[in-house]
Amino acid sequence: MTDNVTRTATVFVRHSEECPDRERGSEWKKCECRKSLMLYDGATKKQVKLSAKTRSWEKAEAKAREWLEQFDPTKVELKKLQAEREAERGKAAKIEQAVFAYLADMEFRQLSGSTINRTRTLFGDVNADGAVVRSGKLFDWLERQVPRPIFISELTPQHLTEWRGTWNYGSDLTAAIGWDAVKTFFKFCKGQGWIKVSPAEGVRRPSTAKGNRTATFSDAEYDKILGKAKGSQRLETFLELLRWSGMALIDAVDFNTKWVDADRTLRYTRKKTNTLATVRLPEHLAALLRSVPLDAGNLPEQPFRRKGISIESNIHEWRRELQDLFKLAGITKVKTDVGERPAHPHMLRDTCAVWYLRHGMSLHGVAKILGHSNPTITGRHYLPFVTELEKAHIAENEAILVAAKPKPSGSKVRSIA
Repeated sequence: MTDNVTRTATVFVRHSEECPDRERGSEWKKCECRKSLMLYDGATKKQVKLSAKTRSWEKAEAKAREWLEQFDPTKVELKKLQAEREAERGKAAKIEQAVFAYLADMEFRQLSGSTINRTRTLFGDVNADGAVVRSGKLFDWLERQVPRPIFISELTPQHLTEWRGTWNYGSDLTAAIGWDAVKTFFKFCKGQGWIKVSPAEGVRRPSTAKGNRTATFSDAEYDKILGKAKGSQRLETFLELLRWSGMALIDAVDFNTKWVDADRTLRYTRKKTNTLATVRLPEHLAALLRSVPLDAGNLPEQPFRRKGISIESNIHEWRRELQDLFKLAGITKVKTDVGERPAHPHMLRDTCAVWYLRHGMSLHGVAKILGHSNPTITGRHYLPFVTELEKAHIAENEAILVAAKPKPSGSKVRSIA
């Protein structure tokens, strides 16, 4: 609401001696001479002339409007709110800056390469200049939004709900893990002072079906896969290394022949957990590893690691080659307690673990092969899958009872008729 006092602000030009338009008067807009303001304030009954400090008529008019707006309470309040928003934005970060800072923090905390790469797949990758070098699911979605959110503080629960609806993960567990990563990211942003409340707090975690998700190849399925690899000694060796060592893909790609001693014992430190893994390799695999055909860019001591490309790109090449091999063998889906899953290279690690458990190795022994820091981890992932172990445990339990013939102690046990 404005008062009833009259105020005016008029622009006029003060021509220079050399101006060819001097005769056109003080209201001529098109010359390059200095512009001035004639200001009248009815509240004080005073009129003043001020330089507009510009040669542009449009800029001088903008200054005239600015002078008048300082007496309009509504516009003063709007200007104040706008200034507060700009101040908040100054404290905030653009989405690209937040993603870069989060990834840098993950690397500083020395999280595993697979964890960081999974985060890049979800959020994208940004360089120090704020340029997106890998779009990921987040920036793919952002570029389709009108208007596109710029600052991390502009993302709302509705935005996040719409974004995760586009993920199209094949697994409910993968989607839930992805959502956990989103919550952790916004918790980081809140800790940095960029947002006051996480937009992820009001969105529920996706539900997951209960049941064991471990998927392995049966002996018959693995024989089919191995048979299709027989034409390529290099592929056959890599496949057998995964199957009998229990290595994750990243560790197998980075395999070094120095890790295997004269007794065929493989010792290496897992990339994911920085834990030592130890496994005795079969004789035929040790022989294959001594004569791996090399591709361009390979070194004899690292026969599966191609120099000149990132480890992530190298892993992607091997994953694609193995998945093509599975398809060639006619094995594209495997059953678990919660449904079918696509065949994938990590199943070779699971196959190794379950095979050793079925053949009588202890949880502690399998944990050493897999590089698990605690056998409890091994049991949680694999014991529910191995029903044969439960049967063997019950049979062993019964044999001990029969042999020991335990008798009741203390008072006699009354039989129930």
